[in-house]
Amino acid sequence: MFKIAFLTGALLFTLSPSGYAKDVSIQQTAYNNALQKFERAEDEYKTDMQAVAETEKVIERKKRQLAEEQRKSDLSTKKHLEAKEKLEQTQAALDKAWKE
Repeated sequence: MFKIAFLTGALLFTLSPSGYAKDVSIQQTAYNNALQKFERAEDEYKTDMQAVAETEKVIERKKRQLAEEQRKSDLSTKKHLEAKEKLEQTQAALDKAWKE
C-alpha cells in the first residue's frame, strides 16, 4: 500500500511538480491552521479547568463555613428559647407577687 501511495505521489510529482507542491502547501497551511486552533482550544481548556478547580475549592470552604454558622445558629436558638422560657417564668412570678 505504501509503495502504491509512494509511486502515485512520485508519479504526480513527476507529472506536475507545481501541482504537487501546491497541494503540499495547501496541506501545510491547513495543518498550521488546525494546530493553531488546537493550541487555542487547549489553552481555553486549561484555563477553564483551573477555574473549575478554584471554584470547587471555594465551594468546599463555603460548605465548611456554612456548617459552622449553622452550628452557631443552633446554639443561639437554644439559648434564645431557654432565655425566653426563663423570662416567662420570672414574669409569671412577678405577676403573682403583684397580685398578692
